[in-house]
Amino acid sequence: MKKYETIIFDLGKVVFDLSFDRTFQFWATASGNHFDDIKSKFHFDEFFDKFERSEISPEQFRTEISQRLSLKLIDEDFDKGWCDLYLDTYNGIDKLLTNLKRNHKLVALTNTNIIHDRVWKVKYADTLRHFEKIFCSHEIKTIKPEKKAYQIVLDYLQLKPQQAIFLDDNIDNIKAAAELGISTIWVTSQLQMIDQLRKNGLLY
Repeated sequence: MKKYETIIFDLGKVVFDLSFDRTFQFWATASGNHFDDIKSKFHFDEFFDKFERSEISPEQFRTEISQRLSLKLIDEDFDKGWCDLYLDTYNGIDKLLTNLKRNHKLVALTNTNIIHDRVWKVKYADTLRHFEKIFCSHEIKTIKPEKKAYQIVLDYLQLKPQQAIFLDDNIDNIKAAAELGISTIWVTSQLQMIDQLRKNGLLY
């Protein structure tokens, strides 16, 4: 069985749950607009990616998204809605991470932004303590699935790609890591993730 020194975790939909529908509902209620209209007009496009690389400011992000969605909200309500997507950590995740870090180094690589960062790092602080380091896209100025994001993590760890395994719920992120030679687990559920961790010799 291949020996991995480090497990690289995505966070959202792997360690904790989230739903952008909550954001769209909050904005709809606060603005008097319709949920379906807001959801259909919001796109995870290059503008969104630029925000997650810190290439645009929170002010620019609020202005552009508000124009796209016809929102007339004060910054506080915009940000509350933007951060309302975060749900609970998955059942058993703390026990799982505790078991994994007995024999492996744990780090996280997440696409995020400066507004979200202020919320999830506090909300999930107890669980995040299991990770030696968390690489945030807005801090490293690159996002998954860009190869640079994974390379920054490998350089920090001083590891060859074959010495790490990467878990993510997004297939594009998984494919990019695999192209670098990093072993991967495409997470589709918590039970499936645990099963794959066992099959890869990471849980006993």
